[in-house]
Amino acid sequence: MTFIGEVTFRSVGRGQDYRQRETGSRVGRDSILGVESVSEPEAERRDLVVNGRRVAFVQAGDGERVCVLVHGLGGCRRHWAATIPALARTRRVVAVDLPGFGDSEKPRASTIGNAVAVIDALRVSCGVERIDVVGHSLGTLVACEAAARLPQTVDRVVLAGGPITSVLALFDAPIATLRRDPGLANFFVEAATAGLPLPAAIQALITRTPWARKLALAPYVPHPDDISEEMFGHFLAGVGAPGTLSTLRQGFGYDFTAALTLTRPTLLIGGELDRIAPASDLRRFAAANPAVQRVEILPGTGHLPMLERPTPFNRLVAEFLSFAPESR
Repeated sequence: MTFIGEVTFRSVGRGQDYRQRETGSRVGRDSILGVESVSEPEAERRDLVVNGRRVAFVQAGDGERVCVLVHGLGGCRRHWAATIPALARTRRVVAVDLPGFGDSEKPRASTIGNAVAVIDALRVSCGVERIDVVGHSLGTLVACEAAARLPQTVDRVVLAGGPITSVLALFDAPIATLRRDPGLANFFVEAATAGLPLPAAIQALITRTPWARKLALAPYVPHPDDISEEMFGHFLAGVGAPGTLSTLRQGFGYDFTAALTLTRPTLLIGGELDRIAPASDLRRFAAANPAVQRVEILPGTGHLPMLERPTPFNRLVAEFLSFAPESR
């Protein structure tokens, strides 16, 4: 068993003893396949203290198989609102707010290592030896690093909207990268807005206003009208996180070599119209990495496949994770 960091588990939040029941949203319409109605298990809100900082997460489902969901930049656990109930039918699902995002405290230093320590601490709190990890966007880097640093505890890996290899290239060679793919300029919109705090009243106003929702979603989603108000509310929940800028600073000089040494079975899910993690990036990554067993590109989809196309996304993830753990 490998463990990184110091952890204390508790079911308290912000200094008060409580257990808050948090139920994810009921999945809405999927513009391609149609989302079936789902019966949602309760997701219990919990806290974990890792290296002296409180980390928030929700847990749903039962069983020995545990799947940890890791959001992206400007995200939070609510980005998985449509995924949690679908996966929790057959396993335990943990959706975390990374340090400095959502309801989690900002760490002393925002590093990928801190995020990996949180993933391993969640595994320990679940009382299991091995976990599956699903990451989105920035979360794909965390998932890759967790699998590379903790190969004996990570079974399967799902990378959605990533790995964000071209985004990393922007930090090292922005002009050359933008010349190759001008659509990557959308990342600057994400970087500029993800750390901008929005009062609840403003969030509610944007959510209720169709043109404002379209404007906010345009860099990420090719068909903003397909995103319901409910789904948009989940998307907007992660905006304004205090950990955004410190996380962005890690991009300068970030070494992605560890991800290229993945040995765990990996699934890539991308969007045909994703301008932040283009499908061509995913295919190149798969060609260079033998651990990638499958690449799925969802048609008409942008950077938020779990919210844009929840039915096919959840089906792909559940199918991939259903295979028995491989022997070590």
